[in-house]
Amino acid sequence: MKHIMHKKSCLFSFGSIISIAFIMFFVANVAHAVTPILSIIPNNDGDTVQLNVTGDSNASVVFYYFKTGAGQQIKTIGTTNSNGNLVATVSNSDLNVASNSSVYITVGGLSGPKSSTTSWPLVTSYISSNNMISLSQTGLVLTIGQSSTITVTNINSGNLYLSSNSSPMIANVNITSNQVTVLANSYGSTVATICLTSNSSNCGSIYVTVQNGNAQPLSFSQSSISLYSGQNVSIQISGGSGSYLVLNNATQNQALIQTNISGSVISLTTSSTTGSSSITVCSKDMTSCGIINVTINSNNNSTPVSFSQSSPTVIVGQSLNVSIYGPSNGLFYVSSNSNPGIVQANVSGNILTLLGITNGSSTMNICASANSCGSLTVTVNYNSGSSSIYPILSQDNVTLSVGQNLNITISGGLMPYNIISTANSIFRPTLNTNTLSLYGINTGSGIMNVCSSAGNCANLSVTVTAQNTVSSLPAGCSSASGYSQTTGLPCVYSYSTTGSVVIPNDCTGTAYSISTGIACPAGTIKTENTVATSTSTTNTTTTTTTKSTVFKFTKTLKLGDKGSDVTQLQKKLKTLGYYNGKISGSFDSVTEKAVKALQKAHKLSQVGSVGPLTRALLNK
Repeated sequence: MKHIMHKKSCLFSFGSIISIAFIMFFVANVAHAVTPILSIIPNNDGDTVQLNVTGDSNASVVFYYFKTGAGQQIKTIGTTNSNGNLVATVSNSDLNVASNSSVYITVGGLSGPKSSTTSWPLVTSYISSNNMISLSQTGLVLTIGQSSTITVTNINSGNLYLSSNSSPMIANVNITSNQVTVLANSYGSTVATICLTSNSSNCGSIYVTVQNGNAQPLSFSQSSISLYSGQNVSIQISGGSGSYLVLNNATQNQALIQTNISGSVISLTTSSTTGSSSITVCSKDMTSCGIINVTINSNNNSTPVSFSQSSPTVIVGQSLNVSIYGPSNGLFYVSSNSNPGIVQANVSGNILTLLGITNGSSTMNICASANSCGSLTVTVNYNSGSSSIYPILSQDNVTLSVGQNLNITISGGLMPYNIISTANSIFRPTLNTNTLSLYGINTGSGIMNVCSSAGNCANLSVTVTAQNTVSSLPAGCSSASGYSQTTGLPCVYSYSTTGSVVIPNDCTGTAYSISTGIACPAGTIKTENTVATSTSTTNTTTTTTTKSTVFKFTKTLKLGDKGSDVTQLQKKLKTLGYYNGKISGSFDSVTEKAVKALQKAHKLSQVGSVGPLTRALLNK
């Protein structure tokens, strides 16, 4: 028994010693842990990258990186020496690290201290020889099953061969003479290196990104541009998830183009005077990609860019062309637009086309491919303030009786005219070229708009009063049916002194009687047979009107907007037969198409956004 107890005591003592030693070792290591440092140096072989690590001594180093098409990855790259240093070389073709993505290391295992993040460089071979082969494209974005052919020039002597294909399962690469054909097999990325048999160091790389078949490629405000040394160009990215990264900045030598992404805008700069690059941009979830092709222009022509109008004014829905003047060999483009939601800008040759979207202003820079830019400020108004483009009415405040017709002549402004009325239960307006006819239906008053095609409107106030009982048929009526050829009034009508309408036969809640053409009062369900006679006695029918709350549109709505107003817009468009999409509350391209169809049907400018004229039409 004593022997057993002695043995347990010995074991306890030995275990305690081990535990204490471990705790002392752990405390010592924690106390002396330092923040590691990572630096990256790409080698000139077009593939390998040197990682320089400084941290705790004799500790394992774990490398954290973003792999193209696979997301976050880790790899143990070695152990620091007694001085805390480690130099490790990794192959980019093996790791497939996304260019410009953030990388870092931990020293002492996964839970060890972490270094600051640094950007992974563009890894591509550099050949100083002027006889370097040239590729027509250095970046490709394909869908599964799609192929593309690249032409290789400046071969001089020797044949081409495929030096490497980092992921052949992603894409097949075949060479015929000076043509390289790439066929996409599966989702992911691969780098194909093409070299000369006569000079194995004279190579060019093709960065291939393969998307899923249903993936939508990214789009850019400019996808093919010329860039000069010292210039900064901002390009708007559209599509994908809205969060982007530069997957590849492919060129055949060092990185000629510097890139920076902020939100959905990528900025490009260069200090070089010649060269080109194909920049592959992807959404961070790797579902959508696209390519921006950049050519560096050495032309430093200082001729300024100017315009035929430096402060143009555009009416909502109107297009305006502005001439651009500058370098004779300049390729003009929109460098920036501070408010694209207010005015859209497009350049074709030396013509800048401006389209007014909504009220406001925007400042934009227009540049030439040479070292030259100019700016202009565009103001967008609902109208230009010039009376010459407003419709002019022969009367702008009229009074007519129930059952009476009245004509108003329209002049001025821009034809064709358009009318918008929300008081159709009180009077019925009819437009024929420049003649507006009003017919009184019920007592009351309302305001309608008469608009020119330029978007400017004039207001017309209409009051409809009661009419005493009619004792005879109107002139020109031979019977109690149809309309008078003399006065244009219905031949069948009868009113009491209080203005209560005697409802025509076969009114069942529709706007007008089928047999007589007379307006049916709102809310009628059943009618009496009545015909005007030579006496003053009239029959009246009591009508029941059910009131309901009607949504009124008060806001400007456009592509990208969301909320209850958009929901009501989609419901209204569906009721009118212009929209067959989902009631989502999101103003998407289907909603925009429906708005344009509505505007076209009512002879409004087809801008696709809901401005004052379209709101008035929807509130009708």
